[in-house]
Amino acid sequence: MKFTRTATAAALAVAALFGSFVTAPAASASEDAIGCVDGSNPSSFPSPSTKKTYVLPVTNRVVELRYSTNTCAWARFSAGGNYYLWVDRAVNISQANAGNWTQLGITPMTAGTVAFTPGYNDNNRVMRACAEVHEIVRTVVCTDWY
Repeated sequence: MKFTRTATAAALAVAALFGSFVTAPAASASEDAIGCVDGSNPSSFPSPSTKKTYVLPVTNRVVELRYSTNTCAWARFSAGGNYYLWVDRAVNISQANAGNWTQLGITPMTAGTVAFTPGYNDNNRVMRACAEVHEIVRTVVCTDWY
């Protein structure tokens, strides 16, 4: 089940409270034709590259929005803590800036490891990577939209 998010902290709190995680719907015909199916493992994607980053100011840990040539995007975090990582997808930048996006692939992180979400087809939409982290206080950080 996926849902449209308007408040990152509220949705994350509900997911954490009830232990439920967002999962992707079945792939559409256009996703199959392009080669990117929502929920795919990005470890085998062709030509991955980092499109946007957010560097945490105190610890210098990095949240990345990664992309592949098969139009898949996923989030990666350089050194996980016991928090969460996910990708947001919006129809366009206007919708994204208005707070209308879909949260995908909430992934628990393990301390000391590189964490990544499943890959998601961008479907000609804008995407960003987000993480709940503990810098000085527990907070949610996101890359810019791409």
